[in-house]
Amino acid sequence: MINPKVAALQKSATLKITAQTKKLVREGRDVVNFAAGEPDFDTPDFIKEAAHRAIDRGETKYTPSTGMPALKEAIAEKLAKENSIPKEHQQVIVTSGAKYALYTALLTLLAPNEEVIVPAPYWVSYPEMIKLAGGTMKPLPLTAERSFKIDPALLKQHLTPQSKVLILNYPSNPTGVTYSEDELREIAAIVRAHDSLFVLSDEIYEKLLYDGRTHTSFAALPGMAERTLTVNGFSKAYAMTGWRVGYLAGPEKIIGAASNILAHTTSCLCSISQHAALAAIQDTEWISKMQKILEQRRDLLFAGLKRYPKLSPCKPEGTFYLFCDIRETGIDSSTFAAQLLTQQLVSCIPAEPFGQEGYLRMSFATGEEQIEKGIARIGAFLEK
Repeated sequence: MINPKVAALQKSATLKITAQTKKLVREGRDVVNFAAGEPDFDTPDFIKEAAHRAIDRGETKYTPSTGMPALKEAIAEKLAKENSIPKEHQQVIVTSGAKYALYTALLTLLAPNEEVIVPAPYWVSYPEMIKLAGGTMKPLPLTAERSFKIDPALLKQHLTPQSKVLILNYPSNPTGVTYSEDELREIAAIVRAHDSLFVLSDEIYEKLLYDGRTHTSFAALPGMAERTLTVNGFSKAYAMTGWRVGYLAGPEKIIGAASNILAHTTSCLCSISQHAALAAIQDTEWISKMQKILEQRRDLLFAGLKRYPKLSPCKPEGTFYLFCDIRETGIDSSTFAAQLLTQQLVSCIPAEPFGQEGYLRMSFATGEEQIEKGIARIGAFLEK
């Protein structure tokens, strides 16, 4: 009765726990939310005002299925200027969030049973998207000893003639680590040697980097522009999660094929959201302000968790997630997260659905008072 591909899908662990957290909040419970996958900041006023103006002008009709020309041109200009990826507007499509950009890319690239190399731990939706697209996921294990970064030698060993796509996600959800240009060049050398391999580079957190780090886009590396599809969007950096604006950029032939998927599925992204994104992409101040606040919160959470001998937090280089090793507690991550929520009203995401047992993903996209309260409650939980 139900398509076997759909029946085989796992529910999103992050959305499930987020729903439980919101339910407790609606009931009036004082929950500290370290599970959030979105900034706690409101969308900046200048973006909302642009949306209001679009409504007042009557910009409420269909746009081209691949996005408004003005927005696509602005994205292409951003990619060329900030990421050193020369792109024309016809090499960009605007999608209903970065998540749909990822799915559209996989659906466009994969033939049945072709392999997708996914570094683990990974974002929870990658495996399910690969299933729906008809591909086969091949996890590439990462280790804390290598700071959860790809070991080039191991990547080389994992590649087979069936390998079609390598997913890169940096800065990483859930680990918070990112890659230097030199580290990316090592990966690019392996990709160049494997003729049929494409890279799907998920760079949605590119603006959220700390300690003076800078972002290098994979497609900007020598020989990688024609082998890379870049995914990005406005949700994280501009606190626009509910506006659902993402984009996919890559070789014109592949983007042209992906455009047909949009035409027959979403038709187009919400016109008002596109006008809001057009205002956001011209910003020069908002992101740096949010980045500074998030870096302070990261430091607060990391220092607080370091006080507890049974916890080993990994200091994030980017995103707003901290990956915390809880193996010394002797409790598996799902049990730990469930008990922490029911006993101390602290919400975290267990790392098991991310392909890494023994860890929690903790979001510091919440206020400093909440972070301090959560740290104290975790301490009380550990004492029990």
